[in-house]
Amino acid sequence: MTNFQTQRRPHTASLLAAIAGLAVLSLLVFLIACGSDETPTQSAAPTVPPAAAPTSTAVPAVTEATPASEDAAAPTPTDAAADSATEDTQASGGWLRIGALGGATDTFNPFFATSLADYIGFWAVYDTLAWLVGSEVELGLAESVTPNEDGSEWTIVLKEATFHDGSPVRPEDVAYSFSTFADPQMAPFMAQFFFNVDTENISITDDRTLVVPLRSPQGDFLERTLATMSLVVPEGSTGGPDAIGSGPFKLETYEAGKGMRMVRNEDYWGGPPPLLDGMEVVVINDANARLNALKGGEIEFAAGITPTAARAEANNPDIVLLPAGVANSTAHSFAANTQIPPFDNPDVVRALKLAVDREALVNTVLLGFGDVGNDIVGKGLPGYNDSLPQVERNVEEARRLFEAAGVTDLTMLTGEVVPGTLAAAELLVQQLAEVGVTLTLDEIPADQYYADFMLLLSTPLQSAYWTNRPAATHASMMTGSNGTFNLSGIAGEEYDAILGALVAEVDTKRRNQLGLDVQAYLHQNDGMVVWAFQEDINAAVPNLDGVTYSQSAPRFHQASLAE
Repeated sequence: MTNFQTQRRPHTASLLAAIAGLAVLSLLVFLIACGSDETPTQSAAPTVPPAAAPTSTAVPAVTEATPASEDAAAPTPTDAAADSATEDTQASGGWLRIGALGGATDTFNPFFATSLADYIGFWAVYDTLAWLVGSEVELGLAESVTPNEDGSEWTIVLKEATFHDGSPVRPEDVAYSFSTFADPQMAPFMAQFFFNVDTENISITDDRTLVVPLRSPQGDFLERTLATMSLVVPEGSTGGPDAIGSGPFKLETYEAGKGMRMVRNEDYWGGPPPLLDGMEVVVINDANARLNALKGGEIEFAAGITPTAARAEANNPDIVLLPAGVANSTAHSFAANTQIPPFDNPDVVRALKLAVDREALVNTVLLGFGDVGNDIVGKGLPGYNDSLPQVERNVEEARRLFEAAGVTDLTMLTGEVVPGTLAAAELLVQQLAEVGVTLTLDEIPADQYYADFMLLLSTPLQSAYWTNRPAATHASMMTGSNGTFNLSGIAGEEYDAILGALVAEVDTKRRNQLGLDVQAYLHQNDGMVVWAFQEDINAAVPNLDGVTYSQSAPRFHQASLAE
């Protein structure tokens, strides 16, 4: 048995930078475009939401729903390679041109990336140990991922895979990738996912197996860490224009701020080679320009268009709209910090939740391209507690609670960090006025919104949004006394105990029930008002088929262009 060691140790200052970077990652990486529903691929235009119209302010009370079964099982990882498309069902050949947001400082470094263009390339050039695809966890390079009895150690067995240069994918490559991802200086946007990995004591037991010890037991290591980010690079690599991976496409050329070209990997280990001859990612940073490039025949796939444009193009026979589906959506929120007055009073938190007209926000701000939220992140993903009663607007009760608490004025920190944030804040001003509260908006420029990390953690009320992740994963990362970006301040002995039990539990059935319990607690006590899930909308030519998605970034390994 050999031991893979690293000299990298996270320091407090670096870790804080990494944590802040995680929030920026939600802002910069996966926010632009894409998603999927429970079906693995998209090929047809969906129904366009009805014309937007604010909902009535008259509302019913909170409605009850049937409790979820405690026997509900967590998803079983599936083999991604087994689901690969074949030439029997899709046309082969052709080059696909993709318009996506990118940056002049991009480097194609998987440890330090912030643009969608790079992530589209990563999903093509590299493989991961596991993926979160729609609402399912799929195994990729990993043949199996198995915990010990208490979840303090996980054994990963690799499939027989090869890099583009013909060399095998080894446990040493995985150990190096983990160690680099865990270093806040090398991977500031991803280090938080690997902070619990004891990278210095990863052991390699044979040419396909490594044992990964954790600093504390973690029952959701597969879902929370590996399915979120587990790209594997050759030992010593940090990507770049000459990057070598094990994925279905090979990187041919790369130019920062311009784009990249990738060619089919004829020797792909994970099944039949891709159907496409190759792909070209073209950096187009304006959403309208991406749409115009699609309509003008310059690209075949526009990664991210606005709801306004989607409605305008709904009847255009020359393009198809591809809304993401809730599984890969953005969770729009208002965050009330339960540790700071006046929201340290549960009645004030309740009043805020009852004052919000979620349907009006969806119809007016999102033009109907979204699902009403119920204050829990993770809708459409494994373990979501859909038995919780939907919070409905109740003007009279909200007014009564605010008046009883003596709350007549509030201030909310906001900024256009994602499209629609300011419009939602402005509509909230109107909605709170209807319950007797004057809301003042403190607007911060979008490029400065995350500059003062501690300000956000000490703000009573602010606009917020999250990349939609499984509820248990989101809760374990962003809530509780150890939550790294706990904007609502939800914590305490009772909640920390429930959350701690969830994080450590290995048994699937018990972990599923604990996940439901955590969500029920948050639904009742948290100050996070998740008012909507906005599905990102892509557009494509009608003959493009087989696009899949992982955490809002499109994958084209099964894609084809019909004649």
